[in-house]
Amino acid sequence: MDHRIVLVSAACLAAVPFAFADDAAPAPPSGSAAAPAKAPTTAAAARGELSVVIERSARVEPIASVPVRLELEAFGGPVTVKDITRRSGPAKAGDMVAVLEGKDFERGLDDLRVQVEEARRRLAMQREERAMKTRQAAAGLERAELAARLAAQALELHRDYESAKSLEMADLGLKGQMDSLRDARDELAQLEKMYAGTSLQSETKDIVLDRARRGVERSETYSKYAKRDNEIFKAIKHPNEARRVEDAAKDAALALEAASLGQRLGEIRETLDMAQAERGMRDLERRLDRMEGDGRRMSVKSPADGYLVVKLRDVGDQLQPRQELAEVVDLGRLRVRGMLNADAMRFAKAGDVVDVWFPARPEVAGKAVFDEIVSVGAPDGEGASFAFTATLREPDATLLPGIEARILVRATLADRLTVPSKAVSQSKGRFTVKVMKDGATAEREVRVGASDGTRTEVIAGLEPGEAVVVPEG
Repeated sequence: MDHRIVLVSAACLAAVPFAFADDAAPAPPSGSAAAPAKAPTTAAAARGELSVVIERSARVEPIASVPVRLELEAFGGPVTVKDITRRSGPAKAGDMVAVLEGKDFERGLDDLRVQVEEARRRLAMQREERAMKTRQAAAGLERAELAARLAAQALELHRDYESAKSLEMADLGLKGQMDSLRDARDELAQLEKMYAGTSLQSETKDIVLDRARRGVERSETYSKYAKRDNEIFKAIKHPNEARRVEDAAKDAALALEAASLGQRLGEIRETLDMAQAERGMRDLERRLDRMEGDGRRMSVKSPADGYLVVKLRDVGDQLQPRQELAEVVDLGRLRVRGMLNADAMRFAKAGDVVDVWFPARPEVAGKAVFDEIVSVGAPDGEGASFAFTATLREPDATLLPGIEARILVRATLADRLTVPSKAVSQSKGRFTVKVMKDGATAEREVRVGASDGTRTEVIAGLEPGEAVVVPEG
């Protein structure tokens, strides 16, 4: 259609007569005929090929990304942002992103290092003490073994020899004392008999006889006590000595058993104490390792090559545990995520390759492969939308996550009955066309299918060749 702009001068406008609503319109000349009505434009429903293009909006997002979070293992105090050294943009693995600081972190780290050093020294002392106790226990066990062996020998000797010997020696001693008494008496009797018929002076005789009598008295006294001592020895001292020797052997055996048990229990106790000390040492060392690791994590670095998205705001901000500080995106692996309408669901399926373009980068075009299309739709106005994801093939380096993408779902339908799209009217969910037949028009309800924007598929309600009215304009 030719659209032209006509400029009209004010003088020409003044010469043009104007007709007002309250003026009577001039009557047509009498006897003249009315102009015939213009016939409507029609088009025949015809079978042919229909090319369908459905465009849907989506959003670019990364397939692979590495989040950088505040994940401290030992430090539990508040952490703030000390410095932000890099903003969003391309980055290499190891590039510094930010520096964090924890309240009293360095003091806590120094205290933990001192605790570890003290624990190491205490553990070394405990090991030396354990070695000394082990040697002492071994020496005590040796002494107990020797004492038990000597006591057992003494018991065996007492049973085999000393007991019988002591009894025999006691009897022998008593017999000797009694023999001495008899000898003294015999000697006195012999002296008295000898001096009875002599003429020796009485002083000599008295001295000899008195001395003999005194010897008899002493022997009688000694014999009395010897006899009593023998009775006491057999009744009390000898059994007591036997019990003493037996008890000494038993005590020595028990002492040996106690020493052996004490050594084993001491070894177990020392082993448990050492294990506890070593476990405490390892716990402290692990805490120190985690704390020193937290110190390294206070320097936030890019974990991989890619596009770095820094999510920190300002210096001095306090951070929360597991807060995401940054994200490294692999720009070489991108996908688009969006929603398909019911029309697109007729033609799209997983594995299909579709064209993609980007409003923010109109010079960039690409291809995408449908990875997943959810077959259960979500309400969307009077219809439904179906979520999909599609992987971009060889994405352009200028594409960034978050920008809009437009995917084009194309389909070619062969041998379809179509009419001009302008001929189809829609009202309250009904589709109708005006069919021209024998110079008259009649409205008819039809069921429509796909459309390429110019022509629309008619599935039911029309036959090939039937003429439909096509509104102008």
